[in-house]
Amino acid sequence: MSLPVPSSLTPSKVSSFKECAYAFRLAVIDHVPQPVNSLTLKGTLAHRCLDRLYFDFPPESRTLEVARDIFHQVWDDAKINGELKQLEECESGPVDLDSLADDTMFLIEQDFIAENPQQVTALGTELQLEARVGDMTLRGIIDRLDLNPDGTITVTDYKTGRMPGVMQEHDRLAGVYFYALLCEQVLNVIPDTVQLVYLRDATRIISKPSKQSLSALLNKAGAIWKAVRTACEKDDFRPKPSRLCGFCNFKVLCPTQSTD
Repeated sequence: MSLPVPSSLTPSKVSSFKECAYAFRLAVIDHVPQPVNSLTLKGTLAHRCLDRLYFDFPPESRTLEVARDIFHQVWDDAKINGELKQLEECESGPVDLDSLADDTMFLIEQDFIAENPQQVTALGTELQLEARVGDMTLRGIIDRLDLNPDGTITVTDYKTGRMPGVMQEHDRLAGVYFYALLCEQVLNVIPDTVQLVYLRDATRIISKPSKQSLSALLNKAGAIWKAVRTACEKDDFRPKPSRLCGFCNFKVLCPTQSTD
């Protein structure tokens, strides 16, 4: 019996399918709920704060004081809408909300070390782009799209975890290159640069996409889309055991995990 084919391909879906097809099925096709955790919420709140900082305020107004005010507003909103309560109810063990707040604020402050917000001209934040290529729909949300002084553009993606090793860095860049591909397909412009801003380490990794690199990425995306469609048609999503299994939200449902 065949399974429904996903409506689109995104950077996170590409990464999920490559890491483990079975986990991809549970998350993307079966829509099995994933538990709320402090790491995910921390990243969400940090992104939300930076979105407001760069979209709601002109460059000259982007100060640390303003950023801290934004954080307090975002944190209060998270209390009101139940996000913090949901975290307390879903995550095993006690949650130190004060530590969570301090660490989230730390991530936001680190952006002022990684880059100078007053020198950034943001064309848009949380920018949703979608492109139809053949029978495949590519979709993504760009954290920030910047206009450079020379008229070119830069795609910026925030990361709230630690900087990865060399091999993992390649995978992370593949994700932001995906956004560059969307810019080419939708805006008909190839970004001059893409950058990963690792907030915790206050470090930026910058790369320059080319027509050739984006063409190769489009071919890879097409191959993954074909593999996803075939897996859906055959109902064949096989687990891929790896060192990542210990961090998987679906390990209790995985047939490769011991039930002893």
